[in-house]
Amino acid sequence: MTANEILYISAYCIFLAGASKSFRENGSRAALRVMGSGVILDFLLSMLPVLGVKFLSTGLKGTNAVLIFAIVFGFVVWLLFLAALIIRKKGNMPLFHLAITLVEITWFIDFVAFLYGMYKFPLT
Repeated sequence: MTANEILYISAYCIFLAGASKSFRENGSRAALRVMGSGVILDFLLSMLPVLGVKFLSTGLKGTNAVLIFAIVFGFVVWLLFLAALIIRKKGNMPLFHLAITLVEITWFIDFVAFLYGMYKFPLT
């Protein structure tokens, strides 16, 4: 397992801890900060290699359809989280909790797809 993968897992776990706190505390600011930290870490882990940070690079020598799906789905995760924040700001807490649940599920699917794309399907 690469450092990048371990950090991605850490980002997701941080988000899950914040989501758990959010469900217990009805979307508290502290929970938002924890979830936001996970999302920001995920964003940085995705964008810094593009900017040339070699330590965080996956070192892949190609791509495939599953990786492209995972990359696009990663943007969906970030957009869903932003939508959840907007929903919370408007005060619709049941919809906010549903949106956070969707972020959890979407992020999990995205990460599994990314791993499958890296290790199970041939790169072209």
